[in-house]
Order: sequence, then structure tokens, then C-alpha cells
Amino acid sequence: MGGQGVVEAGEVTELVTHLHTLASRFDPDQIPDGDVAGLVVDLGRAGRLVDGMLTRAARRAAETSAHETAGAKDAASLIAAATGISTAAAKKVLKTSEQLVNQPDVDKAVTDGTLSTDQAVVVSETVADAPEKAGELIGGAGAQTLAELRKKARDIRTAADPDPEITRRRHLTRRAFRSWTETDGEWKAFLSGPGDLGARIEAALRGEHDAVFRTAHAAGRREDDACYRFDALLNLLEGHATTISGQADGSEQVPDAPRTPARKPSRTGRQTKVIIRVDGSALVRGEVHDGETCEIAGIGPVALSAVREQIPDAHITYVITNGQDVTVAHLGRQVTAHQRTALEARGYCCEVPGCTADHLLEIDHVTGWAITKQTRLSDLAWLCTTHHRQKSRRHYRLLGPPGQRTWTTQTGVEISRDPPAEAA
Repeated sequence: MGGQGVVEAGEVTELVTHLHTLASRFDPDQIPDGDVAGLVVDLGRAGRLVDGMLTRAARRAAETSAHETAGAKDAASLIAAATGISTAAAKKVLKTSEQLVNQPDVDKAVTDGTLSTDQAVVVSETVADAPEKAGELIGGAGAQTLAELRKKARDIRTAADPDPEITRRRHLTRRAFRSWTETDGEWKAFLSGPGDLGARIEAALRGEHDAVFRTAHAAGRREDDACYRFDALLNLLEGHATTISGQADGSEQVPDAPRTPARKPSRTGRQTKVIIRVDGSALVRGEVHDGETCEIAGIGPVALSAVREQIPDAHITYVITNGQDVTVAHLGRQVTAHQRTALEARGYCCEVPGCTADHLLEIDHVTGWAITKQTRLSDLAWLCTTHHRQKSRRHYRLLGPPGQRTWTTQTGVEISRDPPAEAA
């Protein structure tokens, strides 16, 4: 290996040769149990360090004729072939590499392995719009999942967006549905579009998703939730109306068929409409000012034009923030229509910290109706079946206002933030 100073290409070649030799000798089954955790951490860091070097070097592939030397069509194709990722992903890496030149804090985090390639892409594109948020994003990346980091980045970019209308038009122009077949015959698809239109697709799926989930669990079948969503989409597209015991054409169902059959519509408490929160003054004025709200529950802030276009739709429900007060309490135990809409506008997801369950939820009185004898919006929360059962039977407690919940034992000890293994 070379000494201190600028790394030369030959040193990297030596490193790869050494790693190849190390990998050929590596037998994970021979690692002592006590060393496994540290091994995984070290290998993860090593991977981030190497990926970081590649990310930082990617721009050089575009600046030089490297792709021609390697016989690739362009720099992105060269990166994709070298790493085994898609060309689309390679283009994101290439763009991130170019942005790092003007993002010293992000570049350092990539260099020392603090950020993975996927995290670097998210952080870099966000810092390009909001440079002052670099430290906040980098500092929180280690304690967040990639999904949580993306949500935080989305909120930051949305807040920094100088013209949401232009952004929506760009997303609308780029709307797409693509499908392809893998080499083993598996069919795959990709969808993209403006957030408000995506919300309509999600809302259409929710009711059928619940029906598919119930049918599968009644039959004793347990599958990943993504399987149920696929079956729900297919049922909606084909307009099936079968029962649990038979197919739409009356033929007998194959017992081991993986697909959950469609079923006749049934009532569900699930949010099956798009919930839009918007300031009435913004609707009248025709533009959203700082501090005003214009968002879709579960999606986030959207352009006002998206809201105005969907106003005639019967499947859209509005919470106009300077309109009727939906937080007023009443003495009955049942949630009013206004309260339910406001609750849905807060987001349809179990409110126990860390739980991601978003189907078959129940509305729970946090304090308990037997104690308050009132139903207030601030005292209502969504709970999945598992957490509702724990609260009712094991006296677990959901504390704090909406958005700042904690999940504790009866004595006030905060417990696991992990989602339940099963929300059935």
C-alpha cells in the first residue's frame, strides 16, 4: 500500500485485491457468537466507506471519457454495470457526486462513512434546496431509517419550495406507469405522479385492502402486507365481487392459490377517501401564504391548484381550518362525523411511536370515556388491533398530545417503540 497523501488508482486496485483475498478466506460460520455484532457493524462501515469513494468518484466518469474506455454508452451506464444497480439509480449517484463539490459537510459525511449511498442521495438533493439543513440531516441520519430520513427530507424540501405550482406541473409532466418482465418471468411495475393524484390511488385501495386482509386471515393465511395490496389492486381493476368460498364465475377456488380472492364489499372503518386540509382564506385568495395550510393527509403539503381541481370530486373530504370547529367536545361516546374527518386528517396510522400499522385501525379514547364522559378530538387516537388489545387488557397507556405520543406501562415506564409483529 502507498504512504500518506493523495490516493492513486493503483492503491485502490491493491485494496480490491486484498479484499478479494480476504473474502475468499471468509467463513461466517467460523465467527464466534460474541463477535458477530461487531463484525456486522464493521462490514457495514466498510461498505459505506467504499460506496462513499465510488460516489465521490462518479462525477469523474462524466468529466472524462472513462465510459468509452470501458465500452459503456455513458457515465451512468458505466456506474450501473460496475455496481450492479439500475441506470436510474446510477444517474442519482452521478448527480449526487456532482452536488458534493459544493456541499462540503455532506461530502465529509460521505467520506467518513457516516452516510450510505442511499442516504447521501437523499441528503444531497435536500441540501441543494435547503443548504442550512445540512447539519440537521446528517446528524439525524444515523438514528433514522431510510424511510424516516426521506420523510424528513420531504418536509424540508416542501417548506423550501419557492413555487409548489411549478413543482406539481413538473411532477404531472413526468407522471408515468412502466412495466417490465424480469428474466425469470416475474412482472414488475413502477408508478409515479403528483402527490395529490397518488393520494387518490391510495384511497381507492384502502377499503379493498382491508377486505383482502380479513379474507386472508380468516383462511389462516399470513403474507406480507405488500401481497395484500397487490391483490386489492387486481380486484379493483377486474371488478371482482366474489365471496370467500368461491370465484366470481362460480368455479371452486384452488386451496393453495396464493392470490386472495376478491370479496363482496363490506363496511370498514378505514379511511377510504382523500382528506385535504386547507385554509379557507387561501382557497378564496387563490394562493397559499406563509403559515397557511394546504396538504393531503398522509402525503403532505400540495399545490393549491391540486386542491381546486379536486373540489368537485365526491371522494374528497375537506377540513377547512377557518371553517366549522371540529374539535368541540360532545357528551356522547361515539365520534361525530366532523371529529372523524378531523382525526383522519391527522393521518391514518397507529399512534403508538414506532408502529407503522395503517389498516384495520380502531379509534380509541386515550383517557377513557368512562372517566371523562366526553369525546374530544384531542383525546382520540388511532390504534392497531394489537396495541388496542394491550391498552385494554394489559393496561398499557398512550400519553401525550397528538404527534408527541409515548407508549408506557401502567406505572409510566416507557416501553418498546417497535411495531407489533402482527396487527391482526
